[in-house]
Amino acid sequence: MFKKIKFLWAVLAGATLLLASCKSQAEPTEPDSKAVFTAAAETANAMMTQLAAVTPTEKPSETPTPTITPTVPVTPTATLTLTGVPLAGTLADRTEFVADVTVPDGSNYSGGAAFTKTWRIKNTGTSTWTTAYSLVFFSGSQMNGPSPVPLQGDVPPGQTVDISVNMVAPAAIGQYTGYWILRNPLGKNFGVGINADLPIYVLINVVSPGTPVATSGTGTPTVTSTQSAGTAAATTPSGSIVSNVSINVDNAAFNGSCPHIFVFPGQITLNQAATLTFQLEAGSTTPGFNFNLPAPTTANMQAGTQNLTYELTVGSSVSGWARLHVTSPMDVVSSQVTFSLTCQ
Repeated sequence: MFKKIKFLWAVLAGATLLLASCKSQAEPTEPDSKAVFTAAAETANAMMTQLAAVTPTEKPSETPTPTITPTVPVTPTATLTLTGVPLAGTLADRTEFVADVTVPDGSNYSGGAAFTKTWRIKNTGTSTWTTAYSLVFFSGSQMNGPSPVPLQGDVPPGQTVDISVNMVAPAAIGQYTGYWILRNPLGKNFGVGINADLPIYVLINVVSPGTPVATSGTGTPTVTSTQSAGTAAATTPSGSIVSNVSINVDNAAFNGSCPHIFVFPGQITLNQAATLTFQLEAGSTTPGFNFNLPAPTTANMQAGTQNLTYELTVGSSVSGWARLHVTSPMDVVSSQVTFSLTCQ
């Protein structure tokens, strides 16, 4: 490019020398002098145009347009963690002990006395018990009780049933225990407990003459089905299965980056082993804010205090409340805990 510019200046210089030469030979007229300058200017302009045409023009550097990634809202979602508590529903046939209707444990009888033992149990499986199901002697002292004892009517899941067996106290003084278990039409035994394999039992004392004894009539073994309404009164008096339900929240008022996980430790205290159905319930005072909560959970729980944990992931500012609700075999609701999230 510099060579082309140098050549252009040489042409202009030549034109100037030519004009000077003309002046030294003869005095040109004014029009001729203008013509020379005009020609030189036109020549230079043409060469500049050609030079511009062949010289590449550098484009200014382009600044890349930033890519904007849309923010995807985080749906408030809760998950449940149960430690050492098996979920129910894995066995089609299972039962739960509800009450001793007759002959409480340790009842006193004279040797040879006849009595009728009645258990109240609940169908906590997924199969309907029919007349092809029966109660059979399992181990211990049979005490002249017949085996099997067929059920006399259908017992759908969730219903309770009273099963009675006529027995006779042994003659010798002492304590006697008889274990009984249910059997399905395929000949498979099932019962209570986490693995649905434990029997129910009758426990009596045969006492010496003159010791006060229990009075218990005799009769034909009966099976009476009763509908469970899902309340304490429908399954056990005075709410004796579940004694306490509670829930707490970790870091109830959080101010920081989102999404944030709220942790809700809960406890359910049982007086006896049972199959429970429970769920986390939550709401918000923020308009249009909804939570994605787990479905109700059914689990087999032992007597005592059982721990569970819910985790709720929230992606935007909110104020809300939560509670733990046991819906079966009785209806018990914990106190509410409140929580708030302010996203920064």
